[in-house]
Amino acid sequence: VVCHEGKEISVADAAVPAHLNHGDTVGECEDDEVEPDPETRSTVVMLRCEGTLGREESLAPVEIVSASSSVVGHEITVGLDCAVTLSRLLNIGYIIRSVTSGSTGDSDDLRLQTDYLLLGKEELD
Repeated sequence: VVCHEGKEISVADAAVPAHLNHGDTVGECEDDEVEPDPETRSTVVMLRCEGTLGREESLAPVEIVSASSSVVGHEITVGLDCAVTLSRLLNIGYIIRSVTSGSTGDSDDLRLQTDYLLLGKEELD
């Protein structure tokens, strides 16, 4: 018996490794009700990063223009380099959930912006 996509199924012994390789588990499925871990909390970070591209210049450094965060102990400051901030968040275990990009302005002052939604877990003190 393996738990396959939340359902218990019986498979041949030879098929077990293939099921394990794509995330199934051996044995009965656990209850979908997951008890919250009292030692951690979920956290969300939303960043808007922006750079400028003009006719006579290359892309200006991409910096954070707005941030919303429930991260404790990790200050996210407007004006910081976006790539550095993203790499720091990824290094402490955050995952990028979505990325949206767009542009505003005209060919003389094209503003490129990217919004990031990151999710993570944080240890409580």
